[in-house]
Amino acid sequence: MNLRQRQHLEKQYHESDDKARDDNTLITRVYASGVFDEAENYHLEALGDIRGLHVLDYGCGGGWSTAKLKTRGARVTGFDISSTRLREAQAHLAKLDGSPVTLLECEAESLPFADATFDVIFGKQILHHLELEVAIAEIARVLRPGGKAVFLEPLIHNPLLEGYRRLTPHLRSPTEKALSMRQLAEIGAHFKQWSHREFCLFSILPILLKALILPKFEAEPLQAWLQKVDRQLVKAIPFLGRYYWETVIVLEK
Repeated sequence: MNLRQRQHLEKQYHESDDKARDDNTLITRVYASGVFDEAENYHLEALGDIRGLHVLDYGCGGGWSTAKLKTRGARVTGFDISSTRLREAQAHLAKLDGSPVTLLECEAESLPFADATFDVIFGKQILHHLELEVAIAEIARVLRPGGKAVFLEPLIHNPLLEGYRRLTPHLRSPTEKALSMRQLAEIGAHFKQWSHREFCLFSILPILLKALILPKFEAEPLQAWLQKVDRQLVKAIPFLGRYYWETVIVLEK
């Protein structure tokens, strides 16, 4: 499959079929549980102070991250491959006060921006949809020297997670694939400094137990305790991070 074919499939999916994921009961319950809040908070805080900086919301979707960036005082430009999602973003952002956000439709592998345009690039669940070698080169090109890029992405090494992904292909685009640790290193090689931190291993279990088997089970106390276990475990044995659900990648040019 060449790049153009891949982009066509991605656009086609995100213009229509990704609503199936939004409406899936299990996924909705998992995300509503707050089990990913720690990763998402770290993802946002890793940006640092972005007041007055030019930030690219990389694959902005419906504009929820764009709004967070704007409220933090950034000058925001967002792009997405889906015109449907961009219309949702425009409607969402129109309700907010302050300076307007620039939104445009384009592919991540061919960004219509000059070299060193952005101080910061922010992306969530997007790199694993892309032709990585091309997309990362573009990220490095449009990021200014001294700038930072921060991404939240899924990992591929946990066999249970991968088994579920393979059993539910209708909930994913036909070209997406979670990232490996080798790919993280390849991404990091394009930058002066880089780091990654993993989130969510055992803490997902009480949520699944409640959603699939015991609907009246009080999952929150056990979930909170297992999140502490997850933090300490990956700190003590970093190799186990590959089996966690998500990683936050911080890239500095």
